[in-house]
Amino acid sequence: MDERKLDCCVVRDLLPSYLEDLTEAETTREVEAHLESCGDCRSLAENMRRDLPVEKAPKRALKFLKKVKRTRLLAAALSALLALLAMGWLYEQEFHYPNTEAGRLAAVCDYIPSEGYDANVAAGTEMRVIAWTEKDDRLLIAFRAENEEHVRGILYLARGINGKYQIRSASYGPDQYTGGVWGLSFSSRDKEKDPDWDLFLLVGDNCRDIYTAELTFQGTDFEAERAYTRTKTYELDGENFLWALDRKELLKELGIQDPESTSVYCTDVRYFDRDGSDITERYRDESVQQSWAAGKGTAELFLLYVYMAIVAGLGVIFVRYYLLPDKPAGERKTDEAPPPECGT
Repeated sequence: MDERKLDCCVVRDLLPSYLEDLTEAETTREVEAHLESCGDCRSLAENMRRDLPVEKAPKRALKFLKKVKRTRLLAAALSALLALLAMGWLYEQEFHYPNTEAGRLAAVCDYIPSEGYDANVAAGTEMRVIAWTEKDDRLLIAFRAENEEHVRGILYLARGINGKYQIRSASYGPDQYTGGVWGLSFSSRDKEKDPDWDLFLLVGDNCRDIYTAELTFQGTDFEAERAYTRTKTYELDGENFLWALDRKELLKELGIQDPESTSVYCTDVRYFDRDGSDITERYRDESVQQSWAAGKGTAELFLLYVYMAIVAGLGVIFVRYYLLPDKPAGERKTDEAPPPECGT
């Protein structure tokens, strides 16, 4: 029998298995090579392919598969949402004070009073916000404790991306005056973010009868190795206020030529009424004799960002798990050796 005829007979016997993908890899290659060169067998294969019954998946199976797909998509969306909510919750634990009357008072009450033998302001002490001011994305709050030492100070906060504030530091101490004007130098600890925050803060508390305040400044010019004393008078325009003055500009106004090498402190304040009479003693409380200063600082935000990164990573893992298609059960690993071919 002609070899080509013999080949055609073999190929035609194999066509049903070939069309249903049941032949071995080597056999499949041989059949495909024959079909490329033999038009009769190729036509027969095309006719047989058209006559093959098309099996449709049962409707129940299709519904199940669609339900599984929807469930996986929903699980992926919930995983992403939960990760975002967890990250937002972590961030909110640090940046959670709004710049409102209640928010500012809550920040002072949460941060300043404390318990223990070394507490400068005892827990439960009534606190009062005197005044506040915003500068860039920072918030300064002047406060006073309603205790025997009339403790007063400054609370410093930074704004987060959620528009709320996190407490960064506080400085405070006892005050021999029940009200009036006091001033202090203020520099941010975060020099990289606040390089220009070199301020002198002037605070007015219950200044209803005070029209002018005379501040006495003392300091040292370290390069010239000399001390100095200067006075400056401020006209007041409110009962309670917080002014953030540029310290370098203040030193120039005081006649200091080299503010970079000079420190300055407000050592005394005199109060005058509308007629120019000295009313300083009206506000003095001689029972306050202690003199101390306290400061508190908040830890860096490194750990917060680490926790948020961990939560984000877990969210990505779960989303990928639910969105990636399942690996077919019969799929071989790429590093497995292929089965031996026919004839070996």
